[in-house]
Formats: sequence, C-alpha cells, structure tokens
Amino acid sequence: MTRLLARAVLPTITLAAAITLAGTAHAAILVFQNDLATFNATAGTPPVTITFDGSLSANIAGSKISGVTFSSPPGNTLAVVTGASTATPGGFGGTPNPATNVLIPTSGRNVLSPGGASLVPGDQLGERDSLQLDFDTPLAAFGLDLLFQSLDFLTLTSYSLFDANGVLLASGGVNGNSSGGGAPGDTRFLGFVSNSLATHFSRLVITESDGDNNFPDANIGYDTFRFVGRPATDVPVPSTLLLTGGMVALGLFARRRAGGADVTPLG
Repeated sequence: MTRLLARAVLPTITLAAAITLAGTAHAAILVFQNDLATFNATAGTPPVTITFDGSLSANIAGSKISGVTFSSPPGNTLAVVTGASTATPGGFGGTPNPATNVLIPTSGRNVLSPGGASLVPGDQLGERDSLQLDFDTPLAAFGLDLLFQSLDFLTLTSYSLFDANGVLLASGGVNGNSSGGGAPGDTRFLGFVSNSLATHFSRLVITESDGDNNFPDANIGYDTFRFVGRPATDVPVPSTLLLTGGMVALGLFARRRAGGADVTPLG
C-alpha cells in the first residue's frame, strides 16, 4: 500500500521539482562567479568604467569615482598602487615562493589594495581588506575582479548586495580553488545582474575575513569595475537555464514512469 501511495504522489512531486528547477532562474538577482562571458551575455556587456589607472593615491577611502563611493568598513586605507609594487613580506608561514604572492592587475597597471602595496601578515589593520561600494545611481548590473594574494584552500571572502533601502538582495561566499597552501596569486570575477525592473542595487559590501599569518593568503585587492544603471526592460534569463532545469526534472519523471520505479518513504 505504501509503494502504491508513493507512485501516486510521484507525478505531483516530480512536476513540482520541474517548476522549482525552472523557477530558480527567475531570482531577482543573478550572481556570476568566474564566468565573465555569461555575465556579459546576460547584462549586455557593461562597459569597464573604473580601472584605477589614473593617478596613484595613498587613500581613496571616502572618495567618489564615476558615481561610486569607496569606503573601508574596518577603517583601513584604500590605496591605489601598481600591481608590480605589491609584495609579500616576511612573517607568513608556508611561503614556497613569496614572489608569486602578489596582486595581479586585470586591466592596466594599477590596482586597489587596501592597506597599501605591502601584503602584510597577521590580524592587523593593514590586512583588513573589506570594501564597501555605494552607487549614486541604482544599478542593474555590476562586475569586478577580485585579486587574491594567494588562492589556496579557502578565500574566506564573501559578498552582500543591498537595495537603496538597505534590504539584502543577495549574499554568499566567493569561490576560490584548492591548489594548496602558498599557491600563487590569482584573480576571480564576481558579477551581479538584476532581471527585474522592480529590483536594482545601491550597495555592495565585500568582506574579507582571513586575518592570520598561516600561508600568504590574507590579503585581497580589486580591479576592473563594469557596470550600468537600472534596465529599461526586464533582463531575460538565458533560455538554457530554464530549459535545462525543467527538462532534467521532467526527464527524470518520464524515466521513473517507464521503469516503474518505486519511491521508498523516509523512515
């Protein structure tokens, strides 16, 4: 009797799964990690607007560039330096080749390096690399490159995106790799796109919380900001996202029906 009931419920469960898989792509904020091509295809290739390749500055905290106000939540300096000047000093453990643990520019020569060119170890102010960006014009799409002193086991970096009323729209961790302690510096793209006229964002906070001297991975920087204002029309979700989600679930249902698969209830 239990198996018959499970078979009767299966079509409802599977159809619901298909709707859920297809519907997740309709989230108001789409997040892109390490996928600039799809970000550009979805957002219409927002222009690169900020590259930090103007004058060098010891501290741009509190400054506004192209309608973006920069601030450091922990109160660190936000220094614009050449990528070639960034360096990992002594004091870190597990540094097979500190010359490779630098901030790599993704456009031009300069980068934004909280705390300055010296990528210091330990839990001190110069290592606290979190960044807050406030946008004069609410945005529909924004992307930036995160520059890592080292990409090893964990980035310990996260993002939070807010609307003009301070409502949290999206949050999560920044994906890195797992190539081992002391790995060379590398870059990761992070982008956001609103697919709704009703949703746009006014603040992005990047939180970096690695504050020790175990491997040279405690510092990050920033480069190559891409953005546009709110959309004139809803941004369509790529059809492949919708098609894949729905067809996978429906295909699973069809295969279960054809094979007469049983569903074993929990417990």
